[in-house]
Amino acid sequence: MNAERAALVKRAAAAAVTLVGGMALAFAAFGEGALNSLFLVVVPVLLVAVFVLPIWSAVRHGGRRRIGWWAAALLGAGLLLLAVIEPRYALLPVLAVALVLILGWPLTATAACVMAVVAVRSVRSSGLTARRTWARLSWAWLLGLLATYGYGLTRLDAGMVDVKDRVCRFDYDASGGAAGSGGEQSLLPLSDTLCGADTVPGFVNPLLAVLAVLLAVSVAGYIRARRRAR
Repeated sequence: MNAERAALVKRAAAAAVTLVGGMALAFAAFGEGALNSLFLVVVPVLLVAVFVLPIWSAVRHGGRRRIGWWAAALLGAGLLLLAVIEPRYALLPVLAVALVLILGWPLTATAACVMAVVAVRSVRSSGLTARRTWARLSWAWLLGLLATYGYGLTRLDAGMVDVKDRVCRFDYDASGGAAGSGGEQSLLPLSDTLCGADTVPGFVNPLLAVLAVLLAVSVAGYIRARRRAR
């Protein structure tokens, strides 16, 4: 019981650090706009943590797998039905994920840092299995990857010809259309040259590549450690 209570305290402390650090980073990045992160990202995450995770943890491992497969099947069937009936609505989940990444990257970045610390502590601990260590490293790199991509999305400035004090201004040609600068916008790799110079910082794409490689290595290590455990 004491071990379970200590584990619960550690999880609560990690959640508190993630929440406080994420909101502080959000206010530093967005100013008053960080309230959007609070209501659209943090509140749903807290609801999931309070109501869903306790129920999920109470289910046996086999039951979790079955629930996961059923949830994936229902989600896939729903998206397929949307694509058949109204194709444009099938993009709503993609837009929702993009919105969460844009608003929630400070919280995700803090969670990545917390998970990285936990992973380093597990590496130094002799009582933990290699599988758990690789799993924590995988989560740290995945969260870092999502946070970096979300930050990069905030740097995309669509439809601009030039920027002055970060205010968009449209110039129109003789036909009434917006006169572009010949640039383009890309989501992978992240890039936006519609206004001339790329608005995405130069470190974003290399960092994404490094995190993706580290994630692949960690997942491979987890799979290998799991097979050895059998």
